[in-house]
Amino acid sequence: MNLGELKALMEKSNRKSLYKNLLNKFREFTEKRNIFYKEVKISDGIIPILRIFNKDATREPTSVKCFVAAQHNEYNGLFGILDYLEHLNNNDEAVDQIINRNQEVLFFPLMNPYGFLNPSPQNKSGYFLKNGTNLNRYWRRTFIEGYEAKEGDAKGHKIPDNAIILKNALKKYWVNEEIPIFLLDFHETSLLERFPPELVNNLSKKSITYKFDHWLKEGIILNVIKLYKIPYYRKPLFFKCSESADHTHLNLSMKQIDIVHEKLIEYICKNSGKLPFYFCYSKASEEYCKILANAVYEQLKDILWNTYYPAFSHYFHDHGCFVKMNNASSRPNLYTLELEAQKQFYNLEYEKEKAQSDPNYYAEKLKYINMNNNLVFESIKQMIALF
Repeated sequence: MNLGELKALMEKSNRKSLYKNLLNKFREFTEKRNIFYKEVKISDGIIPILRIFNKDATREPTSVKCFVAAQHNEYNGLFGILDYLEHLNNNDEAVDQIINRNQEVLFFPLMNPYGFLNPSPQNKSGYFLKNGTNLNRYWRRTFIEGYEAKEGDAKGHKIPDNAIILKNALKKYWVNEEIPIFLLDFHETSLLERFPPELVNNLSKKSITYKFDHWLKEGIILNVIKLYKIPYYRKPLFFKCSESADHTHLNLSMKQIDIVHEKLIEYICKNSGKLPFYFCYSKASEEYCKILANAVYEQLKDILWNTYYPAFSHYFHDHGCFVKMNNASSRPNLYTLELEAQKQFYNLEYEKEKAQSDPNYYAEKLKYINMNNNLVFESIKQMIALF
């Protein structure tokens, strides 16, 4: 991302122009052989789709790999996909790698044009479509015929056109169960920035009474324990104080918790300036996701936070998000996963205030955004290289 694109993202009045420029950039890639572009217009706006495949192939593709971005106000996927397409545009060998292996690759770089064009304090996470529904809650209902929607799957609401577009793009391959289908959804989360300092401020103070009210807080602590080889003997490491509790406690002595707290501070200091991230998987995609996550991590260790767990299970949510889709499906050879990295835009007004008060704001913001984009770029590259 360049400075002009960053400033356009931060100013709502410039979003429409940026959106048109992005669509124009995607159209330009059709000049490259075997890269095909399509636009689908719905009431929420234009959804761009790019496909790379061997148009002369006489047999079915060996695999279909699909990359989805910008369901919310996260733009790592959007600009990371753009960077990857520009890489293809200047690198015939990269295109040949896809074509010679008879893969089909699909990009959906901007799934929620309404959220992109209309950022607002009421929709600061950018979840919602024009009709107020959350696109990321419909994927199991979209793909799994007869699936009984749960509360988190927006039960009773119509499946959005945005989701139907993706389903239709995969329909001809979905029925052939011998073709592996891989779907990677790019996200960002503010929790990666918020939780570490919250743990530093409160874990030692509350010690054995500290309530872990989110799985990622557990994950951060477990990561520190593993990286620093802190021994523990009580199991489970995190336990509920009662069956009905909505939180857990750390099953260590007060002295052990003091050590964990000390190493947590050390860990945060050592990783200052690096990008926090994790992949997440459903049960069916666990093995593949771990292979991909480790391959990406090995390539980008210099810019990513040090982690024992580049991939986590997505067991902790029961809503209809993308990654849970293949657990609900009986289709074999289906792998759904997500990549989460540190969120860069949460409250635009707050971001603009920081830009006015901090002379280093734009340089720092671009640094993290472009690390985020590099993470997406490498994830695409490694996933295409894998089976």
